[in-house]
Amino acid sequence: MSGPGPEDIRWLDAAVRYASAYLGTTADNPTVAALVVDPVTQTLISRAVTAKGGRPHAESQALEAAGFEASGRTLYVTLEPCHHWGRTPPCVDAVVRSGVLRVVIGTGDPDPRTSGESIRRLESAGIEVILADHAPSRALHAGHALRHGAGRPFVTAKLAVSADGMIGRKGQGNVAITGDGARDWTHMQRARSEAILIGASTARLDDPQLTVRLPGLENRTPLRVVLAGAKGIDRKVNLIDRFSAHRLAIIAETDAPVEAPPSVEILRVEGKKGRPDLALAFGALARKGIQHLLVEPGARLTAALLDAGLVDRFALLTSPVTIGKGGLPARAGQSLADRLAAAGLVEADSQPLGDDLVTIFERHASISQ
Repeated sequence: MSGPGPEDIRWLDAAVRYASAYLGTTADNPTVAALVVDPVTQTLISRAVTAKGGRPHAESQALEAAGFEASGRTLYVTLEPCHHWGRTPPCVDAVVRSGVLRVVIGTGDPDPRTSGESIRRLESAGIEVILADHAPSRALHAGHALRHGAGRPFVTAKLAVSADGMIGRKGQGNVAITGDGARDWTHMQRARSEAILIGASTARLDDPQLTVRLPGLENRTPLRVVLAGAKGIDRKVNLIDRFSAHRLAIIAETDAPVEAPPSVEILRVEGKKGRPDLALAFGALARKGIQHLLVEPGARLTAALLDAGLVDRFALLTSPVTIGKGGLPARAGQSLADRLAAAGLVEADSQPLGDDLVTIFERHASISQ
């Protein structure tokens, strides 16, 4: 099996960019992009992303759109195509029937129903296959890989911090720290996740809606999840008691008291002193098909996540706003930057969001954990 050429990498990069806008829309299936390309003229013939809800898959859609034009062409796909029957026919069969001569795959599929066997079947049909080990494709499918490899979603934690290192003010609910640009950025992260999680204290004090409020993307609100505390959670919390068309789940320790209307799903996991075990909680979400989990934690949950090694990506939003007297520190004792470094998270990117700044810290080995 030969390696990818520069043009192959260019097309795979384009496929990842195309798929990224659809993260959070494909339910329990990975958000795959497939491109059919003329290898002579290097022109795009057709393209597709896994459909909303996860079906049909990207490969079958792209090949169907190309029709007879697929014969003799190259198929670029961000993830190894499936070869098993599930709720859709095997994509490998569609690839073989299409007449494509070459398939360039961004990354292998960790799903044991597919892993490696699809490549062997394509090669046995006389199709040249290149497994590119393409870093952007691996990043695109990190949630899928972790769900199958570690039994949990890819976890992004987001924390907004004032110029003096505070996340709020004692005894108060939601305190505005960041501006419109940062809030829009946060809503986009919600739209690209299958679930968003907060702790019970945040649900009580901040009274968040946890919805996506970007024009045209309101229907992209993910599953909203509240992690119950040692005392369970009170039904009077508005997020639970107030009617909403958006789904809500509560994760609670086995014996913790929880009262909620029938529309709210209750997930029970083992824990200690009434607090659910975080790894088990995330495992429960993975079994529900959650691949990308956004956590908007308070100081206590942030520390617990970092201590447990369960954060793959940390988004630190910093603001020029000063909280001053009575502020709640983002981290007691050790600085947040030092704590992130101790957790194996290193700075990967930063960008301005109006007057605010978002800095991304990543755990580069997260997929293997």
